Amino acid sequence: MQMRSLSFKARARTIEHLGKGQIADCPTAVSELWKNAYDAYARDVALYTLDGDYPCGALIDNGCGMSLQQIIDNWLVVGTESKTRKNTLEENERFGLSIRKTQGEKGIGRLSAAFLSPVTFLVTKKMDNNYVALLIDWRLFENHYLSFDDVTVPYREFEKIDSLSDILSDLINELKQNVYFPSEDEDEDEDEVHHLNHLLIKSAWEKFSEDEKTINGKSDFVTTQEKIINFCDDFKVNSDVFVPWEEILIKVEKIDGDKHGTALFLLELGRDLSLLTNAGDLAKDNAELSDVEQSLVDTLRAFVNPYILDDLSFSYEIYTIKANGYHRQILKQSDVFSKSDFDALEHTVVGYVDEKGWFRGRVKAFGEDKGEVVIPASISVNPNSGVGPFEIQIGTLEFMAQNTSHTEREHTHFDLKAKKYAGLMVFRDNLRVLPYGRVDNDFFQIEERRSWNAGRYYWSNRRIFGFISITQSKNKELKDKSGREGFIRNQAARELKTLVSDLLTSLADRFFGGKSEDRKELLEQVKREKELRKSAQQQARKSTQKSFSEALKAQAPVLDASLEAAKNLKHKLENDHNKNDYNYIKEIDADLTNLESLRTEIKTPTKPPKIGVFEERYRNYRDKYNEFSAYILEMKLIVNKLDSELNKLEPSLVGKNHLDKNQGVINARLTKFNNNINEKTNSLLNKWGEEIKSDRGIYYSKAITIVDSINNNTEIENVLNLLDSIYIETIDSLTFKYQSISKGLDRLFEGVNLDSAFSLSEEEREYFEDKAKSLNALAQLGISVEILSHELEEMDSMVTRGLNSLPSIAKEHPGFTLALNAHRSLTQQIRFLSPLKISGYQSRQKITGKNIMDYILKFFGDRFERQRISIEFGDDFKKISVNDIPSRIYPVFTNILNNAMYWVSLADKRIIKIDFVNSLVIIANSGPAIDPDDISRLFELFYSKRANGHGVGLYLCRENLAVAHHKIWYADPNIEDDYLIKDGANFVIQFNGVES
Repeated sequence: MQMRSLSFKARARTIEHLGKGQIADCPTAVSELWKNAYDAYARDVALYTLDGDYPCGALIDNGCGMSLQQIIDNWLVVGTESKTRKNTLEENERFGLSIRKTQGEKGIGRLSAAFLSPVTFLVTKKMDNNYVALLIDWRLFENHYLSFDDVTVPYREFEKIDSLSDILSDLINELKQNVYFPSEDEDEDEDEVHHLNHLLIKSAWEKFSEDEKTINGKSDFVTTQEKIINFCDDFKVNSDVFVPWEEILIKVEKIDGDKHGTALFLLELGRDLSLLTNAGDLAKDNAELSDVEQSLVDTLRAFVNPYILDDLSFSYEIYTIKANGYHRQILKQSDVFSKSDFDALEHTVVGYVDEKGWFRGRVKAFGEDKGEVVIPASISVNPNSGVGPFEIQIGTLEFMAQNTSHTEREHTHFDLKAKKYAGLMVFRDNLRVLPYGRVDNDFFQIEERRSWNAGRYYWSNRRIFGFISITQSKNKELKDKSGREGFIRNQAARELKTLVSDLLTSLADRFFGGKSEDRKELLEQVKREKELRKSAQQQARKSTQKSFSEALKAQAPVLDASLEAAKNLKHKLENDHNKNDYNYIKEIDADLTNLESLRTEIKTPTKPPKIGVFEERYRNYRDKYNEFSAYILEMKLIVNKLDSELNKLEPSLVGKNHLDKNQGVINARLTKFNNNINEKTNSLLNKWGEEIKSDRGIYYSKAITIVDSINNNTEIENVLNLLDSIYIETIDSLTFKYQSISKGLDRLFEGVNLDSAFSLSEEEREYFEDKAKSLNALAQLGISVEILSHELEEMDSMVTRGLNSLPSIAKEHPGFTLALNAHRSLTQQIRFLSPLKISGYQSRQKITGKNIMDYILKFFGDRFERQRISIEFGDDFKKISVNDIPSRIYPVFTNILNNAMYWVSLADKRIIKIDFVNSLVIIANSGPAIDPDDISRLFELFYSKRANGHGVGLYLCRENLAVAHHKIWYADPNIEDDYLIKDGANFVIQFNGVES
């Protein structure tokens, strides 16, 4: 009997099965292609989409690229050995970067491009080689009547990237030959073999198209063949899609001496990426768009492990470019939960699991280091063929704010981060393994177990942070499924799942969960300490407020009388004819000394952070006290002058007498202080002594009734535990009380001014609480403006196009001019908001002082004339120039001038001056000067003294200028020399890189 053999044959459709058919979703496809870029030692990789008449996109990198021969031998061959061998690239292809473990698998990662777009324009360049471009329409491989050899992939090799658009047009024409079959008359020149092959391919497409129509059943159905032909006939190249890749090629050319990298231009977008371009379809697909963006971010965030290294050698981002050039960021490398964030968590576990499954590491619970912890393996692990050793770091925080050891601000901070970054991720050689860490993945049964008993199974996917780190060398049996839906469910994957799940349970039982004795004890301790500290803080705050209000009330009459006495004394000194009488001058000096002594006793009391209704009284008192002090100083100068002129004694005796007089005043004051301190110290010692006597009996009085109730049937163990519980509560309370007193005395002994220290601390606390509220409000404001700006930009473009498309006769109508001017005015106001936007890109340009002047005069129109305000621009200001973004510079001036026009209306002379003095731009107005107490808070968010003011403008001015390292401040003419109007308000701007 003759032996016969058979062999497999591959249809073109195999490409679809291995590529698009194996990839779970769009983010997974992007991840596979980013891994290829990582393997190619790229420094930068990005995914972006471009809106327009033909929405498209690209996935670009600046890795080592490929030569034409490599594309033929590797890229166009399915199932190559290059990744299987895991060979390290040659040194000249690594560009001085550290060796990277090869991440791509099975040689099919490149085929996932079919999931992103039906048409891929591949362009690549290797160092010291030409560019190579090829065009693939993946729909060609859907025809199951074709073999691999029946599909041709057109390509070109060329020298300069400038010719990309022309190259693409040529390749599209050649691509069309795969599906377009001219009449026989046009094919007369073909040889017989080629003609036969041509007929077979034509027949294959006719049969496939007929199958599609039969299955679909619709008369207007568009076949795959027709879709490809329509693309080739209709597609117009948008050269803007090539710009981002050119930019990152230029970056590596400066570093490595030549351009290199690979770009997959997506000429038609799949459903997911087409939503990102938002081509007029937002209202209908808003929920779907949000889901697509969230899926991309959840999957690709922390693509490189952010917990253990800051890898600046590999940068990744996702963004979309609107038709008007607006860049909207979707993901960037820095948008992660970092190592510093992790270290600040109140609960952390950092360690490793060895090859036998034993955990060794350090545990922190409620901010307290529990030291080294060892937990035995929960299952038997084969050291040779099992999961292998791996590193693990996990952290979390208390769900309820009242249980946390964090401050309220810290807990709120981490709670917000949990909503965005929570998830237990897996990294292989520091690159993320999918789908672990995504919100819809519960491989370690965290949420499943939590549903059984949330108290015991403490961990939650919603607030867990951290990672499991594996390596190719130590965890060889942990292999990914081809579709990247997770690990292949083999022995190693099952061991990993069991070890981690049981480890989380053990840690919860010992330290964090409902069964943990440590948790019960620490929670009680945290709760007691917080209550005691809160109570002490409230008492101190009330004491400060009370002391302040009482001081104002008691000292105000004394200050009024003293100020009146000082005025009378000055008047008497200036107008009396006895100024030449030495004895009379000595009498004046004695009165002055009494007033000076009184001045130190009635000094302005320390102001608490918030004084509410006392604000006006405080400022009135402060101003009167400053006036009183000025009178005293002025009279001292006059008396000293008269004394030196009339005194007949030797100069040395005059000086000695003056010294003795001042020393006498100081001695009298110190004696008074000493008596006061002794009196209060004795009172305190007596008070503390009485309290200690009373506190000695607290524990006994609480515990004796329990001891007295003991009988023969009493469980003595329960009694002892109860006595210890009361003991711990009592000793903690007393320790807090008397340690605070002891430490307070230590601070006094060290010379610390507790009143000032506490006042400053309380002021800072109030400031940062207000700042947190303000930033939260600003975040909401920024998001709102981002959304509004996004919509308004689209509407602006649509309205402008609509108005310009009107016929000439319509444009001649007065209503058209009115509508156009109103639209331009609205657009100008929209641009005024542009610094608030969270994202976006604008090009820098040269802005002169004259440009700013013209903008101001145009922006405010006739308001200056209508409000009778005179505005003056200095010649030196007109000559300056700054290289920056217009929407950063212009709003600063419009904001300050808008405020100035309000305040200057309160003055008789309404003047605004802008000039360039000592390399500084000064904007001054003749309105009232800023109160000294308000100067330090002038640029704070939501701080305003203007009626109906919002307190946002000056804050935004400072923050936006700071981005470009410009500075702005308020000039106090009493202290600084840089001002234009001495009695008005002067704002100073220091531009970085200003030219004049």
